[in-house]
Amino acid sequence: MKSKNIIEITDFTQKELSHLLQRTLYFKKHEKKIFSFLKNKRVGLLFDSASLRTKLTFEIATHKLGGFPYFVDINAITHEDGIARESYEDIVDTLDKFVDVYVVRDYSQNILNVLKRKTSPPIINGFSITGHPSQALADLSTILYKKKTLETLQICTVCPSNGSGVMESFIYGVLMLGGNITMITPTGKFLGKNKNFFDVIKNLSGQLHITNKVDPTISTMDVLYVDEWWFHSPKFLQKKPPQKYRVDSTFLKNAKEDIMILHCLPAHHDREISHEVFNSPNSAVFEEAEFRVYSAMALLEYLSKG
Repeated sequence: MKSKNIIEITDFTQKELSHLLQRTLYFKKHEKKIFSFLKNKRVGLLFDSASLRTKLTFEIATHKLGGFPYFVDINAITHEDGIARESYEDIVDTLDKFVDVYVVRDYSQNILNVLKRKTSPPIINGFSITGHPSQALADLSTILYKKKTLETLQICTVCPSNGSGVMESFIYGVLMLGGNITMITPTGKFLGKNKNFFDVIKNLSGQLHITNKVDPTISTMDVLYVDEWWFHSPKFLQKKPPQKYRVDSTFLKNAKEDIMILHCLPAHHDREISHEVFNSPNSAVFEEAEFRVYSAMALLEYLSKG
């Protein structure tokens, strides 16, 4: 396996990202085919939180590439009845003997930070507070699949001002490919989950704009990515986006007829996005979810060619 960790989409060069997008589209085109890139390889899925798409898509991707996925609930092995059971270091040192590559979903980043100290076995960040590279690869591939291009498109996101790891990975990807992207936030500013967010984008070829204005912005857009507006609280669903930034027929009244709507899921109907828009012909949400399988395959294939 390649001795390299995939923590963020920016861990790739522009050339590598373009290649991964083409491989993702290739796996979509050949979705019924079984490959052997991971023959006799073991993929350890270490997750600390609930997951539908990330867990299933990496399991399916591993099978389709000829490998064997093994799921580990991080919380179940670190604590028992609320009592610390085993250190993260001991867990990693043990699992290193069992797997060839890790996929880690670790919002707390406790085990991810231990794994990041080395590059063998390599790790794929399957979602943390700061980013979600496999989601971004699926998002970009969906746009290319539906729109046939990316560089000439006008793309925007609507998200909270304090940031979102999913949105940040997506923004990095668009900018790496030379695209233009506009962020719509309630304040017209963006703090970001990554402290070096603005330093990173300075070195990318695309253009980023941030605004709090909906109507003049949405009228020129080809793609709209709606964020989940997730907040670190068990009561986060009670904290709704301001009505002005809820994506519904009013939000889209000046939008192009063929604007494409994306959402990483899970979506909360009639909270950040209306049921009507979510299920409209403009929505590519479930195709976007399907592409998670193919983006996972592309990432695993990339690491398999060490």
